[in-house]
Amino acid sequence: MAKQKSKNSVIKLLSTAATGFARQITITRGAPLVTQVRYDPIAKRHVLFKEAKKRKVAESKPLDFRRTSK
Repeated sequence: MAKQKSKNSVIKLLSTAATGFARQITITRGAPLVTQVRYDPIAKRHVLFKEAKKRKVAESKPLDFRRTSK
């Protein structure tokens, strides 16, 4: 019997200040892409952290506000 995938995954957040500093956080699978403003001790300031790798994310269907139906 195959093992089930875990509900959580660990992702690496990389500093956009190009210092090479990274953080790891746990998120639930299927969560949207993560960007956080965190402190970078090498740059000595708060900077934006983005996910280091691309991952598959369920695309949300755009909301349709038209009053007519197709």
